[in-house]
Amino acid sequence: MDETWTRGIVVGVDGSPESYHAFDWARAAAARHHVPLTVSHAEAVPIGPITPVPAYEIESLQSATQRILSRVNDRIEPADRGAVHVDAVPSVGAPAPALVHASRDVDLVVVGRRGADVTRHLLGSVSSTVVAHAHGPAAVVPIKARPGDPERVVVGIGFDDDPTAPLELAFAEAHAAGCPVVLLHAVQRSTRVACEAGAGRVAGVEAALKGLAYRWKELAPDVECREEVRTGDPVDILLEHVTPSDLLVLGGHRHPRFVGRLLGSVPDVLLGDAPCVVAVAHTARPHAATD
Repeated sequence: MDETWTRGIVVGVDGSPESYHAFDWARAAAARHHVPLTVSHAEAVPIGPITPVPAYEIESLQSATQRILSRVNDRIEPADRGAVHVDAVPSVGAPAPALVHASRDVDLVVVGRRGADVTRHLLGSVSSTVVAHAHGPAAVVPIKARPGDPERVVVGIGFDDDPTAPLELAFAEAHAAGCPVVLLHAVQRSTRVACEAGAGRVAGVEAALKGLAYRWKELAPDVECREEVRTGDPVDILLEHVTPSDLLVLGGHRHPRFVGRLLGSVPDVLLGDAPCVVAVAHTARPHAATD
């Protein structure tokens, strides 16, 4: 497998503490992968009172971007300056579309996670929208997450979709950070029949997970990999398992259009509740539309 990133990382920074914390994590990720980091800053533009013409000046936009870039540079320790090339790209309008567009050309797009809000119920925040529509892997950084290299990369494994995309992301991160990968699958107790057949079901899942781990150990022999099967709700199991020092990697499906939707899937809930960085690598859908 190719564990080398070449296109870089983009992080959205809007001046909030959460976005600066996301920058710290993204800079550490860029350093371990030896790729450049781009700071994306989008300025909302008021509409003119008479005609629907944006009322802004390019000089004002550039000034705001320079202020953001100056502040992120101030967060870098003097000894670490120069280790990662940091650039800034200004844009006009809503930040989510700018980050989704940038995700076409980078290895990873990173955003901060705000506190408890309507994102638990309805897609609409920048972080939720970027994860749902990004063209490549996207990571959401909560304020409690440790900004350095992860101690473990935990992968939530499901067998309904092809796990290749999340595993590629997980092993690339583990290789760069020099940390282990944990493949974790939760077997749900959904019915009495399932409970009575639980032992055989768990054994079958364990065998499938061991086979998956074996294949990826061959592809990335320098990365320690172990597998765990637990019984219970996947969200509860993953939340109990991860710490702020981990990186949690999940699979998901990209939503090609900018529309709201009710939250409720495993990635949706974990994006709002996990104490660590959550990265989602999309599994492609056949004949999916593009925006």
